[in-house]
Amino acid sequence: MDVERALGVYVEPAVHTWTLGHPELMAAAGAFYVLAHVPVAGWALVWTWFLRRDRFRLVRDTFLWTQILLVTVYVLVPTAPPRLVPGAGYADTLTTLWGREFAESTHVVQSPFAAVPSGHVAFALVTGGVFATIGDRAWLRAFGWLYPPLVAAVTVAHREPPPARRRRRNGRGRLRVRPRRTARAHVGAR
Repeated sequence: MDVERALGVYVEPAVHTWTLGHPELMAAAGAFYVLAHVPVAGWALVWTWFLRRDRFRLVRDTFLWTQILLVTVYVLVPTAPPRLVPGAGYADTLTTLWGREFAESTHVVQSPFAAVPSGHVAFALVTGGVFATIGDRAWLRAFGWLYPPLVAAVTVAHREPPPARRRRRNGRGRLRVRPRRTARAHVGAR
């Protein structure tokens, strides 16, 4: 997060603030994040096998090398998702939307710690590239162009900070997060 801040690309808090006001959109983003990743990547492979067999080896190998690169980067630079960083102010919205048991069961097939680079976005770029470049229909090529930015947006949106937080500086000049008093607490304190 510090690197994102330094580069001026730390946009998650602004996206989360906006999505908090749209619970239906947050639910749809959570469902899309969980349910679209594997089927759409699989669709790219199956579609290529049946309709563009001359490109299948390239597509298959690109998916394979993407996975190898993701694992290599993760091993060399282990990074946790913001929701797992103490004091970062992020909650796990998948747990909120789907329940703790479902959210924990997803970790059987994926690591809860492998967040950077985002495998969802990397595979969406490969999948989108397949459909955008060798798609045989206009709608499929359009889907190829739209799918990666959609996945990137949903990947950012599915993590949200708790709404009742405020930041204060501690004695060392660092920000510390404290729970905000609710209106009910203020009324009762009078």
